[in-house]
Amino acid sequence: MDVNNLSWLEVYVEEPIKHIETNDTGWDHQVYIINQRWILRVPRNKRRIPKEEGKLLKDLLAKTTVALPTWRVCTTADGREGMLYPYIPGRPIHARMSESDLKQAARQLGSFLTELHRVTVTYKLPRRDKTYYDRFLNQIRTFYPKLPAGAADYTEQLFNNYQPVCSTVVHGDLRPAHLLVEQPFRKLGVLDFSDMHIGDPAIDFAGTAQVSKEFMELVLENYKGEEKNVIRQRVTMLSKLSLYYQLLERGPASYVLAELERQITT
Repeated sequence: MDVNNLSWLEVYVEEPIKHIETNDTGWDHQVYIINQRWILRVPRNKRRIPKEEGKLLKDLLAKTTVALPTWRVCTTADGREGMLYPYIPGRPIHARMSESDLKQAARQLGSFLTELHRVTVTYKLPRRDKTYYDRFLNQIRTFYPKLPAGAADYTEQLFNNYQPVCSTVVHGDLRPAHLLVEQPFRKLGVLDFSDMHIGDPAIDFAGTAQVSKEFMELVLENYKGEEKNVIRQRVTMLSKLSLYYQLLERGPASYVLAELERQITT
């Protein structure tokens, strides 16, 4: 996006654009913070915004107290669609926060996941079923010649042991970057539903485990869903599988290979 030609964006936000920050670290989107009042999210590889994300957020806004994006579609100067929504304040959640703030965040997130995983949708969402994981594994196999010794056998066994569950609407990418906390803490912000799908509810807890295992347990304590020991077991498996998304996105980068080597040997 040409940040020197933003007259089209001023029409949408109805104010002069005096300050813009670019966040280019996301895999799927370029993100722009406008006047510290607005967020513009532009998909990297798509010209159209999937409308299902907006429908799901509308369903959730009436059921939860966390801060969620309330976006509308706008068209950029080069003809792509973007998502524009009011700025949600906060920084990514982290394990060094105070115990009281982490507990409060876990209460809000556990309640949010309870509601999310109960949603019944009438519109079509992607499904991560056996067909999805078979296709995923076939993509990974193309990298076997470039992976450490033993990686192929380890990967095949990992996928053989995982029995996909495809029962629930999930966020799909609840890593710390998508969980925002203010200081002083009042309300948790949950961002970026672009990986939402019908799948395994454990995947959302695998994301929270990236904050810390203790935080994941706090979230589970506040979650009213399926049997929690079963979720814990699948979190372990899904956390291992998450590395392969980085492999497909980044290729056999040194940090991916090092983490895979660590998994194989532990």
